[in-house]
Amino acid sequence: MSEGERWPEPMRAVPRAALRRRERLGRAMLAAVPLMAIAFLAMLIAGILWYVEREAQERQRASLLTDALWVEQTLRSQIGVHEDALSRIALDSGRWARDDEALLVSARQVIASTPEIASISWLLDNGGIHLAIPSVGDRPSLDVRNELLRRSLTGSMRPVYGEWRVVRGDRTVIDMAAPVADGTGPAVMVVATIAIDTLLARHVPWWITEKYDVRLVDDTGRILASKSRSTRGEKRIAHAISFDPALPGALLQIAPHTQPGVNTNLLLIGAILALALLAIVSLVLAHRHVRKRLDAETALRAETAFRRAMEDSLTVGMRARDLDGRIIYVNSAFCRMLGVEAETLVGRTPPMPYWDPNDLDRTRAIHDRVLAGDAPPEGFELKFRRADGKLFDVLIYEAPLIDAAGRHAGWMASVLDITDRKRAEEMAKAQEDSLQRTARLVTMGEMASTLAHELNQPLAAIASYGAGCLNLVRAPKPDTARLTEALEKLGGQAQRAGQIIRRVHDFVRKSEPKIAPNPVAPMLAECIAFAETETRKAGVSVELDMPDNLPEVQADPILIQQVLINLIRNGAEAMNQTPRAQRRLTIGVRETDGGIAIAVEDRGSGIPAHIHGRLFEPFVSSKPDGMGMGLNICRTIVEFHKGRLHVMPRPGGGTIFTVLLPVANRLAMAS
Repeated sequence: MSEGERWPEPMRAVPRAALRRRERLGRAMLAAVPLMAIAFLAMLIAGILWYVEREAQERQRASLLTDALWVEQTLRSQIGVHEDALSRIALDSGRWARDDEALLVSARQVIASTPEIASISWLLDNGGIHLAIPSVGDRPSLDVRNELLRRSLTGSMRPVYGEWRVVRGDRTVIDMAAPVADGTGPAVMVVATIAIDTLLARHVPWWITEKYDVRLVDDTGRILASKSRSTRGEKRIAHAISFDPALPGALLQIAPHTQPGVNTNLLLIGAILALALLAIVSLVLAHRHVRKRLDAETALRAETAFRRAMEDSLTVGMRARDLDGRIIYVNSAFCRMLGVEAETLVGRTPPMPYWDPNDLDRTRAIHDRVLAGDAPPEGFELKFRRADGKLFDVLIYEAPLIDAAGRHAGWMASVLDITDRKRAEEMAKAQEDSLQRTARLVTMGEMASTLAHELNQPLAAIASYGAGCLNLVRAPKPDTARLTEALEKLGGQAQRAGQIIRRVHDFVRKSEPKIAPNPVAPMLAECIAFAETETRKAGVSVELDMPDNLPEVQADPILIQQVLINLIRNGAEAMNQTPRAQRRLTIGVRETDGGIAIAVEDRGSGIPAHIHGRLFEPFVSSKPDGMGMGLNICRTIVEFHKGRLHVMPRPGGGTIFTVLLPVANRLAMAS
C-alpha cells in the first residue's frame, strides 16, 4: 500500500432500535400507498363533478336572469294597460260627469276584461266615495283615499299608487288612482284596487311556473303574492328585481324548483366516498388483524398493572369473601388497617383474628346476617382489633360479589376506618353541650341587672319589716298581733327572694337532660315570670292564649324554658322601634296532630329577607350585636326533643316562632 493511501473506514453497525424504526416506517409507507391512491381518485372524481355542477348552475343562472326580465316586462306591461284603462275611465268621468250609469257600465266592462281589478271607486274631494263597483268589497279606507288625493295634487294626469295593503283572506292589493280632468261632476278621482295574486295568476304563463317559483315579497322577505307549483323552502339560486313604483319596496323574486344535477351529483359523490371508505376500512381492518394479538397482550398487561396500582392506592379497605364466609381477597389498605400481611388473612374462616374479643356474639350475628343476604344497605359499625391489640372503629358496606358468568360468588365489603370521625363527633357533642350551657350563662349575664332589680324589692321589704319588728319589740307594751303580721310578711318576702334565686339556679346549673312528661302551663308561667322584669322594662305586654286541659309534653323543662325565654327576649328586643301602645307579645298554645304548638308572636320589624333562610345557621343574627348562636342552639334543643322549630312572617308586620313538641303519651306509644 502506498504512503498516500488510507485504510477504508470499517462499516458502522446500525443500532437495533434504528432498524426497528426503519422497518416500521417502511411498513407504514407501504400501507399508506393504496390509501393515498384511493384518496386521490376520490378527490379527482369529486372535482370533476363539482366542475360539471358549477357549469350547470351558471347556465341555469343565465336562463333565470332572462326569464326573470321577461316576467318583469310582462307584468309591468300589464300594469301599464291597467293605467291606460284607468286614465280612460277618468277621462270619461270628466265628460259624463252627470251620467253615473254610463260610468258604471264602462267600469264593469273593464273589470270583466281584467279580473285582477277587484274594484273601481269615484272619490269626492273630501275623500268620500261617490260611486263604487262592486258596491261592497275591499275598497280603500278613508286614510288611504285621503293619501291618494294628496299624492294626486302634483298636477300630473298620470295615475299614482298608494301603499300595498292586506285585505280579507290575506290577499295583497294595491290602489291605483287617476284624477278626473275637466270634470263638472262631484267626483275628482277614480281609484282602481288591483289584486296582486290575481295579476300573477293571469299573466305569468304556465311554462314559467313549470320551471320557477314566482313571488312578490317585501323588504323583510314576507310573501305578498306567489304563483308556484312547488311547496319547497328557500332556494339556493334566486333572482330579485325591484317592482317600484307600482309596489313600493316590493321585490319580484324568481327561483328555480330544483338545482341542476344536484341529486345526481350528490348520489355519485356519495357512492364514490362510500367505495373509498369501504376500501380504507378494509385496509385498516387487515392491518389491525395483524397487530391484534400484540395489542391485546399489551392492553392486558397494562390493565393488570393499572388495577393493581388502583388497589394499592385505595385508602378504603376492600375484603372479599365466598359464600361460606372464607376470605378470598384483601387489598393493601385493609392490611394496613390491621397491621398484617395479606397471606395471614386470605383463606381464614370465622371467627376472624381481627374481631373484637369483647363483642364476638354481636360480630358473629352480623356476619351471619350478611351471609344470609340481609346486609343493611346503610352499612354497619363494628370494632376491629389490630395486630398490636388496639381497637378501632370501622364502618362496613357489604354488597354481593358477582363473577364473570353473572353468578353470586360471595360478598364484597368496603371497610372505612372511622375512629377519627367518631372522636370528632364526640368532641362536637361535648362542644354542643358546652355551647348550650354557655348560652344559658350568657342569657343570665344579660339579665343580671334586671334580676338584681327584682331581688332588690323583696330584700328592701325584708329590711323594712325587720326594722318595724324591732320597733314593736322595743315598745313598752309590744303589740303581738302587729308583730305577728309583720313577721309573716317578712317571711313571704324571704320566700319570694328564695324563689327568684332558685329559679336562676335551676336554669344555669349543669345537669343531664331529664326528659319526662311535663305540663305546659307551669313551664310557660315560669318563663313569663322569669322574663317579666325585662319585658316590663321594655314596655312590652305579654299575652298568653292557652286552652285548658292540654296534654303533657315529653320534655326537659329547663331546656324548653331556655328556648322559650330566648324567643320571648328576642321578641321583646324586636319591638324596640314599635310604638309602645303596640308592643304586645302573644304566646299562643294549641294542640295539633303533630303535638303541642307554642307560637311566640311579636309585632316588630320582622326578619330581613337576606337572612331569613339562614336564620338557624351558626353565627347568623339579625341583631347588630348578636352572636348568632341563640337560635341555632334553640333548634338543636327542640330537635333533641324530637320536635321542630320554624319561623314565618306575621301578617301586618313582625315574626312568629313556633315550637312543636311531641305529646307524652303519643311519643311513648311510638317508641
